Amino acid sequence: MTGIRHFIQRFGLMLLVALTGVSLQNQLIAQTEVSKEVSVVRPYSPTIADAAKIRFIPYLDDTVQYQSRFSYDLMPYRFNPETRLQELSPEAYTALQPEQLRYSFASFGLGNYWTPMARLAINTLRNEKMSLGFDLSHLSSQGRIRMDDQRKVYAGYGDNHVKIYGERFLKGATLSVGGYFLENHHFLYGYTTDSVGGVPLFPYENRVTTKPETGLQRFINTGLEFNLGSDQTSSNGWNYRVRGGYNFLIDGLKAKEHSGTITGGFTKAFRLITVGTDAIGSYVYRTMQPDSLSYAVARLDPWVKFNWKMISLKAGPKVAMSRNAQSFHLFPNVRLEINITDVLVPYLGLNGYLENHPYRSLAGVNPYLIDNLDVKTTNHFFIAYGGLRGRFHPKVAFNAEVSWEDAKNLHFFRPDTTIDARNRFTVDYDNGKILRVSGEVSLRQSDDLTYILKGNYYQYTLDTLPAPWHKPDWDLNLTVRYAWKNRLVVKSELFLIGPYSVPETDPMKGLVRRSSTLVDINLGAEYRINSWLSAFVRVNNLIADRYAIWQNYPMQGINFMGGLTLLF
Repeated sequence: MTGIRHFIQRFGLMLLVALTGVSLQNQLIAQTEVSKEVSVVRPYSPTIADAAKIRFIPYLDDTVQYQSRFSYDLMPYRFNPETRLQELSPEAYTALQPEQLRYSFASFGLGNYWTPMARLAINTLRNEKMSLGFDLSHLSSQGRIRMDDQRKVYAGYGDNHVKIYGERFLKGATLSVGGYFLENHHFLYGYTTDSVGGVPLFPYENRVTTKPETGLQRFINTGLEFNLGSDQTSSNGWNYRVRGGYNFLIDGLKAKEHSGTITGGFTKAFRLITVGTDAIGSYVYRTMQPDSLSYAVARLDPWVKFNWKMISLKAGPKVAMSRNAQSFHLFPNVRLEINITDVLVPYLGLNGYLENHPYRSLAGVNPYLIDNLDVKTTNHFFIAYGGLRGRFHPKVAFNAEVSWEDAKNLHFFRPDTTIDARNRFTVDYDNGKILRVSGEVSLRQSDDLTYILKGNYYQYTLDTLPAPWHKPDWDLNLTVRYAWKNRLVVKSELFLIGPYSVPETDPMKGLVRRSSTLVDINLGAEYRINSWLSAFVRVNNLIADRYAIWQNYPMQGINFMGGLTLLF
């Protein structure tokens, strides 16, 4: 029995092995001969046995059953698409030509009041090493003006300007030098028409109206100037500049003034801070009758500027030397700015300085000064200011500021009462405080149309004088510029100058006389006829407002000028 049982076990094991081998062989054959046809009888639809289902959406069963067949291949490897960079063929681009420059231009014009104008400017073209230039201009008037007593007087003036200049482009710096000659003259046509107790201050028989009888104030300036400065910050962070000049002035009485000025400064930039200093020194020598005058003034201004994220702070002392080191003064110099996303930038600061007044600078403000006038140095010993600048819109920028100042030796022009006609000016001094509110808005609507609006309000609180002579209460200026197709440019300006105070000549009427408000409209246009010729026209004081910028000197009424500009 045992032998029969072993035989049955061995026979069953051999049969199992044989069946397993046949099954494996059939599977291998099936894998090597896979049919590529797949028949889809119906989509897979899972069901639950014995579940009664309700069809909510009725449909019509198609009686024709279509067997869809498709074939596919198995991909035993990853598909890597081949990507190639295709070289772009060069386009036929041409280099942009720089705007054509011309060596020179000449302008000629003529206006009413017999006002000729001429200008000639010659300049070298683009050069990598240097440039040279020459500028000559003339403007004069031979017109007559109606005074308050209805007399017409000769009110001529003239300005002549000659300048030669050159620039040398060095490695990392530019050197500029120049020389100039200026001649300007104004006829002293003004006189007082006031009366005291019915008696004219200036008798009628002494009031001149013709050119030969009218006095003349003439100034001749000649001088040299230079400027040397780095074009960009060097690799080690240094930047520098030096500027200076000499001027010689002679007036109608042959009084001479020699003045020289030199200024300099440097900056050194670090990671978060920048250090620097500014310095200025001036010397004035004036021959006056019966004596002469000479003095030197200087100022040193070291500073440190911190830049951290959106905060910028600049601080340092100012040390100033008065005339010939008679005294030294220390002023604050602090400015803080907070940049809020480049849209709003509030700022505030403290400042102060000494202001010197050579005769040349005074004559540029008021050409009717008395001769040999020496004006004291003004001490602006404390100035506090704050403001806000930024942009309402990418095309609209603004700046608003309020400042308060305490100063000594402020000077104000008034007619010299020792002269019967009262047509020459001297100065009164006073100490006081000045409140100033200013604002500016610019709108660049397009490259062709721009608007600029500026305004100031002033409030003086003086220690002695009843009013700040010839200082307006406020001023407003609107400028509009429009360009059309690079051929026509139109510019319009509106000036509003508030009333100012002058000394009252009749003591029975008080101490102060108030002027009227000035309203002035200027228009100008230039039309480009071709690439080398253009025509222009200008109209000033369009509403013919009779306004006196200086007491007893009414200005011209409406005046216009037309002319041509030639490029060659």
